[in-house]
Amino acid sequence: MRRFEFTEKQRQAIQYERYRHPDPNVQRRMEILALKMHGETHQRIAVLAGVSRSTVQRVLDLFWQGGLEKVRQFQWHIPTSALAGNAETLAEEFRRSPPHTVAEARRRIEELTGIRRGREQVRLFLKDHLGLSWRKTAAIPIPPKQTLPEHAARQADFLK
Repeated sequence: MRRFEFTEKQRQAIQYERYRHPDPNVQRRMEILALKMHGETHQRIAVLAGVSRSTVQRVLDLFWQGGLEKVRQFQWHIPTSALAGNAETLAEEFRRSPPHTVAEARRRIEELTGIRRGREQVRLFLKDHLGLSWRKTAAIPIPPKQTLPEHAARQADFLK
């Protein structure tokens, strides 16, 4: 079992950042260290801090490896789309000939890149990465018993 000993400087930093650090995740980690500093068991720390026992162990491992600097760092994983690398090519293709449906866009993306994605993923990619959005269209109704030229003439007379 490892024994954690905190220097006076570390104690002061933990007590300060426990409530005043701008990142609430760091505050929670400092709370775990503060409880450890007061000699609490891992199980009790987990209960008091409102985290799992494995989180307590992870935070203490970080402190053991690199001190407070390591505890303050976060390695966030931000996933990137496989289609993002082909965004320029696809944007150029879709500007030249916009797809009429998501299904058509999906088929053309698969033909151009070899990457197959579901309809919802393609729709989000078109909207978020390429700035495209769907447009609702509908037929303009023509009154019954009139041909298109008759209707257009009647509308032109109405608008005069």
